[in-house]
Amino acid sequence: MPAFSYRTAATSVKLAVTAWLLLAVVAIGVAGLQIHVQAGLTPTRALQHYRGDEATLQYPMNFANLVGITHAHAFTLPMLALILSLGMIASSAREWLKRIVVIALFIGMLLELGMPWVARYGPAWTVHLFPLIGVLLIGGLFTAVAFPLYEMWWTPEHVGTAARPQAWQPGKWPFSLGNRLRSRH
Repeated sequence: MPAFSYRTAATSVKLAVTAWLLLAVVAIGVAGLQIHVQAGLTPTRALQHYRGDEATLQYPMNFANLVGITHAHAFTLPMLALILSLGMIASSAREWLKRIVVIALFIGMLLELGMPWVARYGPAWTVHLFPLIGVLLIGGLFTAVAFPLYEMWWTPEHVGTAARPQAWQPGKWPFSLGNRLRSRH
């Protein structure tokens, strides 16, 4: 059985994978917007969101709220990491890059699940781990999306082969620009 390649996949496969990857980017974007609106993008606002703030009469996030947040994301985040990882693994990227992306996605998702708990009940300095989560998730996401999309839509089918088709050899094809220019001199 031949190995799978995004380059040679059927157009229907390319369309389905492309749509899913782009919707995954939108979903993570909406999640980032929700984080910005609810908890802010600064450590101080994140700490206030989870631990409360007497000055603004904001209550700390209680155990039931944390369980609700974790419950809603405990299955979907690992599933998203798995599918993005499989999409990256199916690409022709170098093995070391695939490993980095898989590790970044799963560690980022694990931290995303655990950080609300740590920010609420752990030491205050842990709120500074939120930017690390963003780097892991956004970096892993965009890499896992970019490689398959590039291979599906922007690389010629002959990439990675030893020989080039005749049309890609300037001067050898009867109607190439090189022959037309030479014939005018």
